[in-house]
Amino acid sequence: MTEIPGSQRLHQLALLALDHGIASAEDGPVLAFAVEEDAEGRRTLGRFPSETLEEGLIHARAHLRESEAHLIAVCFDGFVTLEEGRFDAVWVMAQERGMEHSQSFFQRYRPADHAEGFASLGNAGYGGPSDPLYKP
Repeated sequence: MTEIPGSQRLHQLALLALDHGIASAEDGPVLAFAVEEDAEGRRTLGRFPSETLEEGLIHARAHLRESEAHLIAVCFDGFVTLEEGRFDAVWVMAQERGMEHSQSFFQRYRPADHAEGFASLGNAGYGGPSDPLYKP
């Protein structure tokens, strides 16, 4: 198995954001949010409600580009396609200061309006490197 880039703190922040995103998905689509963690481990969370989910993600990413935090993450609603098919998924892109790219993670879920109701499906997955979140 390939080692996931980043520190244990980065991975913990990504999983925390995924957990929060999945809890939010139980009530409907996840509004984009950003999490910032400073060098002492203090975290802040900001939500970005917008006309569309895509617009919220744009605002969250713009906010993080200017962040001074040591670790940053953005969480949003989307889809993931795997061998088993296409699934609703909460996505997190997380980055540590000094890393060239962010790292993406996802958690599949079954939406609340499904006949069997809401459920988180399987374990979190690693989506690979993604676009940087920090301003270059």
